[in-house]
Amino acid sequence: MAALQKNVFRRNISMYSSLVDAPVNTDLTLLEVTNPSLERWLQRMGLFVGARVTRLGEDFNFHPVRVSGSRGDVIVPAGLAMKIYVHLASGEKIPLTEMERNHEGHVEIHSGGRFVDDHMTRLGLAEDQPIRFIRSLPHMDYVTLINRRERTRLSEGEAARIWGHYPGEEISQFYFAKKGLDFTVSEVMGGPKAVRHLKTHGVSPGVVLTMETIEQAKSLHSHEPTSAPIIISSAEGLRLYLNTEKAGAIIVRAE
Repeated sequence: MAALQKNVFRRNISMYSSLVDAPVNTDLTLLEVTNPSLERWLQRMGLFVGARVTRLGEDFNFHPVRVSGSRGDVIVPAGLAMKIYVHLASGEKIPLTEMERNHEGHVEIHSGGRFVDDHMTRLGLAEDQPIRFIRSLPHMDYVTLINRRERTRLSEGEAARIWGHYPGEEISQFYFAKKGLDFTVSEVMGGPKAVRHLKTHGVSPGVVLTMETIEQAKSLHSHEPTSAPIIISSAEGLRLYLNTEKAGAIIVRAE
């Protein structure tokens, strides 16, 4: 019972819950944020105690996106794109996933931690850096040789997390791989889980990758973020994509 009260309901079990257990497509009032840093982040996005929000129950098909930033054109994996919020030139704040072709602005904030900071810096998309949206990208599989011996398939998002270089060329993402040429991996971006996952494919710093072909994805499972986000919309229409831990720290009341 104590765990139920802590993680799910407050005061009145029929009315108060964390976002994790809140009903979808229902008006909710934000009552409390139990994580101080998350509360500050929400305030920066314009959400304060007493605000009205709606938990969305829609299914979203997330794609990686191509954008132009301070280091030129780069690919942002879908899981990272959900965590980045952009302040458009029009003054509106929206998630990167909802930008449209030729939208311009600057990176406002993100909902991740240190590993997201590092990844965004590598991409040239640190906070306050300019950004221009180019387009969403299709789900593709990179059929790749590891050290010219073993063969593996990498999703387009995984290819975007792998940084390295061709002989005599500048560092770039493996997403832009050239067929038949040897690409030496120098860095794998992302949190420990993403890095470990790519290591199971045989991908780690020092490994040589050779792209054989790029094919349309046969299954979307490996191309989706590792966990489905909990999505809420503010009264002003701003959508926020939250992981389960963050959503569990937000207490709401169903109206």
